[in-house]
Amino acid sequence: MKFLKKYHKWVGLLFAFFLLMSAISGIMLNHRKVVSSLDISRSLLPGVYQYNNWNNASVKGSIKLSPDSVLVYGGAGIWLTDTLHSSFADFNKGLKKGTDNQIISRIVYCQQSFFAASTFDLYQLREDGSWQTISDRIDNKERIADLVVKGDTLVVVSRSNIYIATAPFTHFQKSELPQPEGYTRKATLFRTLWLLHSGELFGLPGQLFVDSLGILVIILCITGLIYFICPGIIRRKKKKNKPTASSVSHMKWSIRWHNKVGSWFLIFLLILTISGMFLRPPLLIAIIRSQVKTLPGTILNSDNPWHDKLRMLRYDTTYSEWILYSSSGFYRMKELTDTPMEIVQAPPVSVMGATVLEQIDATGWIVGSFSGLYYWDREDKLIVDSYTGRLVEAKKSGRPVANNPVSGYAGDFADKLVIFEYNRGAIVFDSEQDFAPMPDSIQKGRMSLWHLCLEIHTGRIYEPIIGFFSDLYVFLLGFFTLFVLLSGYIIYKKRYKRKGK
Repeated sequence: MKFLKKYHKWVGLLFAFFLLMSAISGIMLNHRKVVSSLDISRSLLPGVYQYNNWNNASVKGSIKLSPDSVLVYGGAGIWLTDTLHSSFADFNKGLKKGTDNQIISRIVYCQQSFFAASTFDLYQLREDGSWQTISDRIDNKERIADLVVKGDTLVVVSRSNIYIATAPFTHFQKSELPQPEGYTRKATLFRTLWLLHSGELFGLPGQLFVDSLGILVIILCITGLIYFICPGIIRRKKKKNKPTASSVSHMKWSIRWHNKVGSWFLIFLLILTISGMFLRPPLLIAIIRSQVKTLPGTILNSDNPWHDKLRMLRYDTTYSEWILYSSSGFYRMKELTDTPMEIVQAPPVSVMGATVLEQIDATGWIVGSFSGLYYWDREDKLIVDSYTGRLVEAKKSGRPVANNPVSGYAGDFADKLVIFEYNRGAIVFDSEQDFAPMPDSIQKGRMSLWHLCLEIHTGRIYEPIIGFFSDLYVFLLGFFTLFVLLSGYIIYKKRYKRKGK
């Protein structure tokens, strides 16, 4: 008991700040749309979060606006430049306010119009150079994953469905892709635990319940700190002959609610902690390839076999077929109404998903993710590591993060193929040339509050302080949280329950 009481107190005090930050950031993460208009200057954050040489996913892609002008787009919004990238001008007029609302995943050209997909919205470019939201034309409440054009048809890809329209693009027809061959209602254990941890597994009621658990964690931290501080205050008051009744009352109130919250909700707090521990290394490695049956009554047990799985869609002009990239891998189909057939010989892709999928010649594609960059020859079924030139084996998933995490690609500049790595930024491929310096107007940039909360919740924000331990932050915080929860319950059970106090 003495051991548990001593280390329950000191371990709890040591991790109280981190638990508070984890709880607050977790609640924010559960409501992305609500906080999407809020952001913070990157200059206030550690250096690793500041823009330098177009890093940190500031650019995802490019498209020609005219023969001599180019739009580059990504996490830093939309910017207008020329084919020699000599200057950059803001091209975000009309987009919703907030950095998170101005993260652009794709811009395409169809029937004399440009269309842009942000995190939550679909935009069409007006003649005056401003963007007009047309999201109300799509019956979609999910994130928009991709845009693709075939002839006169615009296809909008959400996380679960596709929406098809032709000019004048006033109505988008919703379509659900057929289930692939051999489909069973299974989900990755990683995805299941992810949704369990956020509460999204049970829809909005589940999310709100997890929010309440976050509030309870905050209460546990605050009441624990009050109980720790009060004895010292009481002693000082006694020495000065001051009344101590209020301080004693605060101490009793804090320990009473500390015990009640910790004991009443122990099981739920344990589930929340353990599920979170498996979402980051090292425990993530043990479950990354595991699949489990979808749980009845949860959002994973959907009649739509592609629920929350769609990520990218492209049209192969050589083979006249669609290529679909999903969280389950690559598929092909002649028509969007056909049964998707799995492509076994496909490049490895990080568990975080593909960031680049572009056809660059008759049979060749480049595929990029945080697992690197690969040239994919579909005719000869060859996969080449673009950095080393070596042949690689086809894999469903690659390393979560390789030495060259690719976040974007631009092929619209004169005689240049530009790759954007998350860490190093812009790299002119197979050349010693440099890309354009990042203008101050872009470099000053802002980070969305949601993404800041994600960095806090995963512990990456603390890397300048704790170094390589940031990779183990979630595991260590979870482990010691389990100790604090269980030791606190044992102390409460033995010391208070048996004495009837």
